[in-house]
Amino acid sequence: MSLTPYHLHWSDGLIKRVELRLRQLHACMEEFYQMNNYSFTVRSTTASGAVSDNDNHKQRGNENANQPEGPINTVGSFLLRTCVHSTSFYETQAERGVGADLALIVPEEVCSLKDIQDGLYLEKRQEFLLKVEKYLKKYNEEMLKKTVAGAEGKQHGKDKENDSDDDEDEEEEDNENKVLHSPVIWDIQKIPFGGCWANREKQILRITFIKVKGDKKMKREVFHVDVHFQPIALTGRIASAAAVRKNSHYSYLVQEDALMTVHLRKLHELYSQSQSLLRATVFLKCWAHHVGLMSSTSGHPEGLSGFHISAFVLRLVEEGVISPSMSEENVVRAVWVNISRGFTSKTSDNRSGVGSSREMCIPASEERGEVAVLRLSGETMNLLFRTSADFFEHVVQSAAVEALAMSAAVEAVTRLPFRPLPLRFDFCLVVALAGGDSGAERPELRGVVLEALAPRARYATVWRCGPDTLRVAVRAADGEAAARSRLTRGPPLEDTAAVARFDEFWGTSVTSTRQFPDGGVYRCVLWNFEDTLNDKDGQLPMLPAAVVMARVLEFALRRHIAPEARVQQLMNGLHGILYERVGSEWRDAAPLVQKTIMEACRDVETMVAAIPRTSLPCKLTSLDIIAPTERYTATFPVRPHLALTYTTDDLTQPCFAGISTASVIEPIHAVLTIDDKNKIPDTPEAIAKIKGAICAQLSKVLQEHYGKDNRQSKKKNNSIKAKKEENSLQGQEGETEKKKFRVRTSCTSHSVDIIYKGFLFRLYIAHYREVSLLKALQRESEAAMIERKLFWSVQHAKFLRTIAFGHQSYATATRLANRWLSSMVLLEFILPEAVELLVANAYLGSNPPKTSEAGFMRFLQLLATHDWSTPLVLPYAVDDKVQADAAALMRTMGEQQGMFIATPYAPLESPFTAHTPRPMIMHRVVQLAKNAMVLLLNLIDGRGNSTEIEATLFTPDPRVFDFHMAFHPDLLLQPDRALTPPFAELHMNMIEGSETEAEGAFNNSSNVGGGVSPTLGSTSAITTKVSSLATGASPFHSSRVWQLDELEEEKSSLYLTELVEREPAAHVVRTVRAVTRDRCMVFFDCIAPRDIYVITITPSPMRDHCKKLHDDILRVSRGALLPADWTLGGTAAAAAEAKSKRKNAVTSTKRTVDNKKKPVVAEKKSSQQKRLRKEEEAEEEEEGVSEGVQQLVNQRGKKSRYTAANEEGDKKKKASQSVNNSKMKKRKVN
Repeated sequence: MSLTPYHLHWSDGLIKRVELRLRQLHACMEEFYQMNNYSFTVRSTTASGAVSDNDNHKQRGNENANQPEGPINTVGSFLLRTCVHSTSFYETQAERGVGADLALIVPEEVCSLKDIQDGLYLEKRQEFLLKVEKYLKKYNEEMLKKTVAGAEGKQHGKDKENDSDDDEDEEEEDNENKVLHSPVIWDIQKIPFGGCWANREKQILRITFIKVKGDKKMKREVFHVDVHFQPIALTGRIASAAAVRKNSHYSYLVQEDALMTVHLRKLHELYSQSQSLLRATVFLKCWAHHVGLMSSTSGHPEGLSGFHISAFVLRLVEEGVISPSMSEENVVRAVWVNISRGFTSKTSDNRSGVGSSREMCIPASEERGEVAVLRLSGETMNLLFRTSADFFEHVVQSAAVEALAMSAAVEAVTRLPFRPLPLRFDFCLVVALAGGDSGAERPELRGVVLEALAPRARYATVWRCGPDTLRVAVRAADGEAAARSRLTRGPPLEDTAAVARFDEFWGTSVTSTRQFPDGGVYRCVLWNFEDTLNDKDGQLPMLPAAVVMARVLEFALRRHIAPEARVQQLMNGLHGILYERVGSEWRDAAPLVQKTIMEACRDVETMVAAIPRTSLPCKLTSLDIIAPTERYTATFPVRPHLALTYTTDDLTQPCFAGISTASVIEPIHAVLTIDDKNKIPDTPEAIAKIKGAICAQLSKVLQEHYGKDNRQSKKKNNSIKAKKEENSLQGQEGETEKKKFRVRTSCTSHSVDIIYKGFLFRLYIAHYREVSLLKALQRESEAAMIERKLFWSVQHAKFLRTIAFGHQSYATATRLANRWLSSMVLLEFILPEAVELLVANAYLGSNPPKTSEAGFMRFLQLLATHDWSTPLVLPYAVDDKVQADAAALMRTMGEQQGMFIATPYAPLESPFTAHTPRPMIMHRVVQLAKNAMVLLLNLIDGRGNSTEIEATLFTPDPRVFDFHMAFHPDLLLQPDRALTPPFAELHMNMIEGSETEAEGAFNNSSNVGGGVSPTLGSTSAITTKVSSLATGASPFHSSRVWQLDELEEEKSSLYLTELVEREPAAHVVRTVRAVTRDRCMVFFDCIAPRDIYVITITPSPMRDHCKKLHDDILRVSRGALLPADWTLGGTAAAAAEAKSKRKNAVTSTKRTVDNKKKPVVAEKKSSQQKRLRKEEEAEEEEEGVSEGVQQLVNQRGKKSRYTAANEEGDKKKKASQSVNNSKMKKRKVN
């Protein structure tokens, strides 16, 4: 079984380097013992002390074999060669490293045998640890000084020597010693045992070796050394059955240190007999890291360690379940089977050979089944004394059962995704207690958490990851729907004791009595969160399950533990990237418009379905909404637009929530399929004509039935009918509702536009024979485009609609994936439909993510780990092998296809990845996904500042590009969607004393309901004070938005045409690419453009080529792009100044040749002329920039001739109205 990402490459250099570090530490500690005159005589520390008193005689024969050699011993997995990396990502491996272990015996002068028996071992051990730490730091400082001084002296001696060395072997040996004995900094840290914060009662020293290169860069070595501590002896008063029964926890802590050398000898003897057992142990460690069972990576004290994995194998060998002659596959499966069947059951304990006295040494917690049990033969120590039985059952056993479902053992690592422990659960919450250790150390904290989440959680675990930080991992009881319910059902009313406890826990102010449809009466809590009480339509919005759990738990913790407790979801800050300005708030607009969009889409479908069959020449087969907004996967959802409303509309209604005033209109696309029953000739021209005729007729029919004119003409008839039908039924009321539709339609030769409720629906006509005709005429590119747009998009929308509506977190995960690709300036090379399929891969498996953050992380992991030279087959069918073979066959037909996705609606084709991305782009995407995974893993582990990590995750690295140029602000149609909107920086200098006020605004904001932008931080709080931004419009787009009835119909149609799907930034990029096609590659953020990023393609010197390319792009853009930052004060500015000097010199020489007889101009006059020329040139440049910007502004339709004419008319009307008003006032006064 090959596990390359987790394996260590055991090279000779690596082994020598680690052994060198161990020898250096060994010599250092020997000097420490000699300097302090500690005795080297160590009493026997064997497993005989770890058994009951009746079995001591069985172990006395092995005392001499198990006796340590001295006070310093090498232990751990390095000697056994069973070390593995904790993750499969190289960048994270370099940060975490792998550990070798060294054990120091605490001398009798520090901790005597009496101190151990009196329970003072942990205190004495900590004192000795601090003393060792201080000495190690001092020793390293002296060693660095000696090494540097010796290197300088050696170099000085070499400079004096004139003859060269004759022996090449000696020279190579000197080079090797130079590498091994180079100066190294020892980074010494105190860490809890096992890397868990909860194990602070026993700490170890971790020494990380850092090399300083010549350029003063720090490089961390792969291996670090963990220094453990052992007691001088282990007697029966500590490890006997009575001692274990009396004080099991203290006894286990002492035995854990004392038996390290004993366990090493047992494992060494085991692995020396069989290499298959050694390889199986390595594989099981890789599997445990892959599925998130290790405590060192998760920080959970109940997790497993590498020694536990080895102990599982050793225990099964002792019981005879596995033998050294078994194959690696059988050994791994035997371990999984025993774990899944209850490895720690009491029946297996009786096989250990200890006898009937084993029952006497079992503590009360083990008898009650609260703690998992794992004992080796002849020992009283429970190796899993920190692991609860519930954790072992719900986490470890479930992982083993999941692995056994695979056909081969290696598939448990290759097919299952890498999941840290927080992602193995459905939800993971982070609890911050402002009280510090006093709040986190309270014993009732765990009980409060479990009781608060009991109705919603099947299993929950709590562990500390900081001084005042907790993590709560929850596995939902009845699925995601029950977890996000706002109702917490308590006990039935008949159980008075349980009702009293329920009222005491939640408080009588929030509890109430409710009767359910089954007739039962229960005590309940209906949660009405503060940020959702002011909903306009009077209904509570549907919140994600993780948000509901966080709010419920926060209420319980504030009531019982700490009033300042805060609870939020893990990686919750990623949602801030989806925020945009809605009015005067920064918030996610999706919850505001989802219901409105759904109702509008259903209404449009109803209107089209209600059209009489005789009104159109062809039969309408179906109408399918293909826009991502309809299935909630659009990065920024389409919002109602002010230009698509009437002045008589009540904009305070819920259907107009989140209305937009941007200078662009985003349509909602739909496909209308027709069936002509072979009446249309089989020619593309005939089909195009009939489609145009259907568009015109459809627009006319919809306008007649649901247009504004029809409503006014039939107003009287409707009022009469309303009087006659006062007592109508509800079904008849539904018929009258259809008459409330108020639409406005227009058409082109290929589409129909329907304006309804502030949305613009654009309908395309699809004919089933059009694609086949184009393919028959060998118009492949046109046929592929029409097939993807009108046919595959319909199948894709139907397929994803079931996933989006079945998993609430899928939509947000897709939005995060699109936003990440867009921020990495690569979304234009990967279609949004392909991104939706990549995210759907995780939700179609056996363990779909329950949160959007987990879904987004699974998307990144798929990009980073999948072999894209092979097709990706979505797990939608049982017989995947046949479809995979067919997809592989199709994959070989396109060598330039970087991605192939086999879907249920297109198993043999990949319509959305046929032309893009190319393999070169996919290599870049894979590398970016790996870097993003490293950042997310650091965020999960709590390494670094979460805000900085989230900002880095969605920020492109400018170092990989040669230069970047910003768009002119007038080209940014929706600047508030950018990561850092430009007008935020513009107004930073306009407000004084903004820092303190911004901080206050940020602290008072809500995470869900709105407030300031989490991406901008304090900047957004400042910009909300600017009066020009009070309506939500940026200062660059302050032009008026005209409503439908404010302009004449023709002018309004032209005005809307200019606003629909306008992309000035994309137009600029296409122009630049057309001019610089073979010289560079241009990238930009297609969702929220702000800059273009350029990578040059040239064998010439980079600096000169970049300068010339920059100037050419600046010239072609005609003011649409601003100069790069490095050109303003760098070499390009000097080049421009030199160019202007050369121009002035040429003009002066021409003048002297033409006017030879003219006198020489004075120096003062010439300086004035030069200054005037510079000013004239600057004015010409500004005029050229303004002309280019004005042209683009005119293209954007910001002030077209229609809007300008109407604005002049409005000014005249206002002037006349003001004159009339002044005249009326004068008349009243007279």
